[in-house]
Amino acid sequence: MSTAVSPPSVPPPRALSPGAASGLRRLEALVASVRRQARGWVWVEGIALVAIVGAASFWATMAFDRAVEPPAWTRAALALAVVAALAVVARRFLFERLATPMGDASVATLVERGNPGFRDSLSTAIELAARPREGVDATLLERTIDEAAAGVDRVDPRRLFRRGRLLATALLGALALATVAGMVLSKPAVAGLWARRLFLLDDTPWPRRVRLRAEGFVDGVRTVARGSDVDLLVAADATGEIPDVIEVRFRPARGGAWRSERMGARGGVAGDEQAFGHVVKGVTEDLEVEIRGGDARLRGLRLAAVDAPALERVEVTATLPEYLGGGTRAVPSSRIVAVPRGATVDLVFHATKPLAAASVAVGTADGQGTGPLLATLEPGAPPEGTPPDSIAARVGPFDGERTLVVRFTDVHGLDNRDPIAVILTAIPDEPPRVAVRMRGISTAVTPVARIPLVGSISDDHGLASAAANLAVGEGAATAFPIGRIRAGATVAELGDDAPEVVALEPLGVAVGSTLVLRVSARDACTLDGGANEGMGDAWTLSVVSPEALMAMLEAREILLRRRFESVVADLALARERLAAAAAGGDAAAPGADGDADGEGDPDGGDAAWPLEAGRLAESASRAAGETADIAEAFRAIRAELDNNALLTSELDTRLGTQIAAPLGTLATGDLPALAAAARGAAPEAREAILRRTDEVLARMRAVLDKMMELESYNEVIEILRGVIRTQEEIRSETLKRQRQRAKEVLERP
Repeated sequence: MSTAVSPPSVPPPRALSPGAASGLRRLEALVASVRRQARGWVWVEGIALVAIVGAASFWATMAFDRAVEPPAWTRAALALAVVAALAVVARRFLFERLATPMGDASVATLVERGNPGFRDSLSTAIELAARPREGVDATLLERTIDEAAAGVDRVDPRRLFRRGRLLATALLGALALATVAGMVLSKPAVAGLWARRLFLLDDTPWPRRVRLRAEGFVDGVRTVARGSDVDLLVAADATGEIPDVIEVRFRPARGGAWRSERMGARGGVAGDEQAFGHVVKGVTEDLEVEIRGGDARLRGLRLAAVDAPALERVEVTATLPEYLGGGTRAVPSSRIVAVPRGATVDLVFHATKPLAAASVAVGTADGQGTGPLLATLEPGAPPEGTPPDSIAARVGPFDGERTLVVRFTDVHGLDNRDPIAVILTAIPDEPPRVAVRMRGISTAVTPVARIPLVGSISDDHGLASAAANLAVGEGAATAFPIGRIRAGATVAELGDDAPEVVALEPLGVAVGSTLVLRVSARDACTLDGGANEGMGDAWTLSVVSPEALMAMLEAREILLRRRFESVVADLALARERLAAAAAGGDAAAPGADGDADGEGDPDGGDAAWPLEAGRLAESASRAAGETADIAEAFRAIRAELDNNALLTSELDTRLGTQIAAPLGTLATGDLPALAAAARGAAPEAREAILRRTDEVLARMRAVLDKMMELESYNEVIEILRGVIRTQEEIRSETLKRQRQRAKEVLERP
């Protein structure tokens, strides 16, 4: 069984004696009084510090804002900083201190620090009196209370609180509040502007002694042409003296360092204003601009660089005059636009950007002076849709030259930087061009000749007619219309395979006459001056007998044979030199390579081979060119015989088949091949080169023999021609005698 243990017997607390109780009340009153004074100190000091910080913020922000006039975001940051500073001071020096608990023991300890005479009795008495009485010796407590109470009268509050500091802080706070109140009461407009700018972010500027006005800026932005020089103009006026110096600062809008320039005065003072200006060179990007003068500031300005309007393209359409068929034709656009004379031109000028205004006028080529307006685009965007980017104008019908000056103004008010000038030039209707020649006709013809005309007849716009005009002597020309000319066609070709032929036989021209042949062409122009006529070359032809023409052609053939003989001799000499070089000094041809004594080249052999092979190649090349010319000359003789009705089958075979054709083969095949083989040939190929040269020479001599035969044949023909002439003379004499006898018979009585 358990036994309950009773707690030890504790005597009940004994009440304090009246004297101790009275002393304790005095101690508690002292502590309460000190607590009230401490809280009052906190209130006074905290409010004074808040007033000081608030007034300092007021004056600092006002000074900064007035001097700098920062943008709204900066002012918003300043307002937040002011509110934050006031909140920090109020919290640190007022609310935190007031929220700190001030117990009796803490206050007692504070009193003892300022009054060492208590010797901790005050804090001990307060602390023991606050404890339960059971564990406290009443006698000791009363003695402690009595000791502490004895020192209450000796407590000096000045030792606890530095009233001078508090007074100074309070006076400073009151003074700060007084300055703010004085500003608000004396200049409410200034204080109100500060409040609106700082807390409502109003952009109303501060009133200044100096006032600046930047020209050309709308809502702080001035749009300028990219790459142009911008003239910044500022008008300054002041309450008092206008400042001598106006400074402009600018930097790229994308960021960068500020650059300052001094603006120069422009002219004198006009009224109350002075103009200042500065030229910013070559603005290629957006710039932020600030202008300062005296106490005035212009901030938030911006130069916005945009491309100026320019000509993107021109659409040109020409309406042709009726004689050219009318209708429209697209004309390639360029600075100089050429159109037919008498045409009407429609032009559409397209700009690179939308336009607010534009004009097209007749002006000078440099675009400086303008005459009558041809088209205008009134300023301002149209009521519907987007602004136009083109302007149209019509010119014509016109003659001569016109210069059109175009001016663009875009929606930003920018004009085209460079003059836009388009020159319209009227192309005169040129006479037809006649490029015709006679084929197979020289300077003499027979009375029955046919004159083939080959070449082309053209006109810049269109042909109307063409004719071959043939005049006999000094008489009037007879026109032979060229029927293949199609009206309106720009070109008529008279090809070699289908020439235009003028026959002399129907005219009955006599031997000894002189003919003048000329081809003319006319167009269909109906403008002033009428149709244009173009004339070809004039050819003068002598009408000769067939015998005389044959004699002329035979003489030409002999000259060609002599020329071909020289070609053969030149190639043969080159062959001999090559053979001498191949055989060495013993076989050298006399006189070869300048060896006048005929002893040859002692070195001989391969040393001289490259030189002589090159000479052979050059000789073969020359022979090819000469042979080609001779072949063509023989073809011309054949054609002339044919056109004059003198070509027989024998002549056709000999001139064409036996001479001209082989010569053509030699000129285009054998001789060029020989030149190519000889050029750069090695000494080992000497036999092949010599053999090939001999073969070519053999073919050339064969053709030369045919020419010789033709010469002998011509001699036979000349004998026969003489017999025929004798017969004609006998016949003519016989007829003459017969007429004479008949006349005598008639005259007899």
